[in-house]
Amino acid sequence: MRSNLSPASRQYNVVILVLSLFLVLLLPFTSFAQTSSPHLSLSPTVKEVNTGVNFNVTVSVDTGGQQVSGVDAIVEYDSSLLEVVNVSEGTFFPTITTITTTLGKVEIYGIADAGALKSGTGTLATITFRGKTAGTAAVSFACQTGSTNDSNINSTGDKDIIVCSENISASYVINGQTATSQETGTESTSTATTSEDLPQTGFLEPTVLMIGGGIILMILGLAFVF
Repeated sequence: MRSNLSPASRQYNVVILVLSLFLVLLLPFTSFAQTSSPHLSLSPTVKEVNTGVNFNVTVSVDTGGQQVSGVDAIVEYDSSLLEVVNVSEGTFFPTITTITTTLGKVEIYGIADAGALKSGTGTLATITFRGKTAGTAAVSFACQTGSTNDSNINSTGDKDIIVCSENISASYVINGQTATSQETGTESTSTATTSEDLPQTGFLEPTVLMIGGGIILMILGLAFVF
């Protein structure tokens, strides 16, 4: 049954309907535009290799959309299962220094040029590990909120903005099988992207509420128009 609304009321309801539809269509794009929290990550997050095989691990930074002057990435690994073969510097910062003198730890320091702060995501370094013996080796970042003696992401004024809980660690399974002569070279690090490797926006609940509200308004507008 058609409603007895005046032309002005119908026009008003049509406007509400159009705006609601626009809101629903726009939300997916606005939600993707949100940035993640400043954090560090390892990639791949999981891998299985034989004893004696070299494999690469990429150490990356995500500034969460903020301007940063430098990054300290302190990577900790199980030295009884893994050994560091090489560390190559990344390209995110113009100056990157790596230190491997402490067993079980790789220190990576990136510094931006004066007056040229960095923002976005990029590679700090690539670590080449070799499996020493069978087991599951955890690799993670030394990070404690409020501490300046571990992993840090420094914004202007050397303020540490890293969110330690957002750092992405890794776990590598070392099989006891000894590598053949053809396997001892470094393996490719290309792996399928998982949800763990993607930036987390942290805006899921507001987005769902806004989408729900837009759908409700659209339904109400349809009811009044027709």
